[in-house]
Amino acid sequence: MEEIVRKGSLLVLLVVAVLSLTACGGGGGTQQPAQQPTPPAAKTEPPPAPTPPPAPTEEEVKIARGKEVATNMGCVACHSADGTAGVGPTWQGVFGHEVTVVLPDGSETTLVADEAYLRESILNAGAKIVKGYEASMPNYEGQISEEDLEALIAYIKSLKGEH
Repeated sequence: MEEIVRKGSLLVLLVVAVLSLTACGGGGGTQQPAQQPTPPAAKTEPPPAPTPPPAPTEEEVKIARGKEVATNMGCVACHSADGTAGVGPTWQGVFGHEVTVVLPDGSETTLVADEAYLRESILNAGAKIVKGYEASMPNYEGQISEEDLEALIAYIKSLKGEH
């Protein structure tokens, strides 16, 4: 009987050993690769903040100020920026182009609308009246600061297009 118990114990040990080897990938079968841990999900970064627009240049700031001056001083009631006819000549495309003007003595001349002409026309409106218009604009000598005058001229210069 002792021999049967010994053989039974030996058989149990053998079965346990075979089962252990099979469970661990041993036992002569094909070995399975160890499972790789799943990599953590990639962190999704928020999209980069949009690049802010570049700061306006000094000239752009001056032009914007000139547009404000034109509105605040009432210039836009008579002068258009888009070519529309009005009480006064349009500012669109005037800078750098020839203009026929009537002088105080009634004679006519043609000149190029440059910075000096614009300055004179704002400060002493009656000095040279654009042909076809009445002398109805007030003089702004002493009424406008040098900074605002320069800004207004920069704005008029910026209004490109047909004149």
